[in-house]
Amino acid sequence: MKRVFGVLGLTLCATMASAATNTVENKVGTLLLEGSSGTDYSQFGVGIGIKPENNRPGFGGLYYEQVELEHGIGADIKLLGFRGFSVEGSSDDPRGADITMGLSQTESGDYKRTGLSAKATIFMPVMKDITWYIGGDIRPTFLSVDWDNDVLTELGLKVGIDWRVVKNIGVFGHYYHESIVSDDFDERRLGNGVVAGVNLVW
Repeated sequence: MKRVFGVLGLTLCATMASAATNTVENKVGTLLLEGSSGTDYSQFGVGIGIKPENNRPGFGGLYYEQVELEHGIGADIKLLGFRGFSVEGSSDDPRGADITMGLSQTESGDYKRTGLSAKATIFMPVMKDITWYIGGDIRPTFLSVDWDNDVLTELGLKVGIDWRVVKNIGVFGHYYHESIVSDDFDERRLGNGVVAGVNLVW
């Protein structure tokens, strides 16, 4: 069963990498900075890559992120990979997307996992410069170098609002839920709560 999940996971990762590459089409060198904090949660991210020439909110390139969760015994999640996002789509399709694929490492007490992970978020318009979004983050043990037979995957979920103060500066807030899911689908919660943050591309 895990072999089937592994093949499906690799296929999903390859598809997401291709989609992330196509998210930002016109190339202008840029830097991304992102930070957020909230209930038992802090996050910092930095990226270097490209953005659309037409000044549409977006980024594509190499990205590093670190998340610290303070719930219970706490957890640290680090990620290095490729991220591509566009908060606003075209006039014909105003939806946006944020896709990240790379290598991640999670440490929580005696538990440790290092392997492939994938994130995807969809943005839907509310009004001008304001979108709501929903996303997920999956970090399966069957795509890790330190396979844990008792754990199926790590799972992150979020839903929130993004406001583009100006095109390349966004303020956002969301509810998050991070957990470890065992083979029998029991859940060990790593943290949950409300987060607020800022996203800057220039």
